[in-house]
Amino acid sequence: MLFKIGDLDNQSEICWDNLYQQEDYPNFSRLLIGCKSKEIPLILEFCKEMEGPFGILHVLLVSRLGKESGRYQSPNPMSYEDLKLFLYEHQEYFEQDGRQHLWVSSATGEGQFIFDNHNYIYAYGNIDSYIAALKNIGFTAGEVHIPAPHCHNYHSEFDSEEEAVNNAFEWIYSPLQEGDDP
Repeated sequence: MLFKIGDLDNQSEICWDNLYQQEDYPNFSRLLIGCKSKEIPLILEFCKEMEGPFGILHVLLVSRLGKESGRYQSPNPMSYEDLKLFLYEHQEYFEQDGRQHLWVSSATGEGQFIFDNHNYIYAYGNIDSYIAALKNIGFTAGEVHIPAPHCHNYHSEFDSEEEAVNNAFEWIYSPLQEGDDP
């Protein structure tokens, strides 16, 4: 099986035993979620409870096809059904290839989910509701962290998926920002 993040020798995948960790800052709180697998269905489960519509930000850190690294925002809000179709269509690419981050946001401000190239999900919004939902499916509170050193994988097997995602919309481009770094 292909994986996006591995130990330094790239012999084994780095993953978590379905953990969440609440992070509190002066101006906001968020959850840091480490899944054993299947991050896209979890994001969609959270979104299903929201009013929508939704937007996507595809942060391309490294392209194997020569596309410019940057932030690619979906041009129009989309329904939950359209979001679900897009995410499931490209699920393996998002879950198994480390060349990007994926942001999913409710246009009404109900929540935002950042699925980064370390296989973390950062969840913003109704933290208590997210924790209750996670507990219902067997997640437990715990520390989620990336071992150092580690490596990211950009699999040639997903080059056609990179191209398909690039062609899915007339994305609105902006340069990478500090903190997006590859």
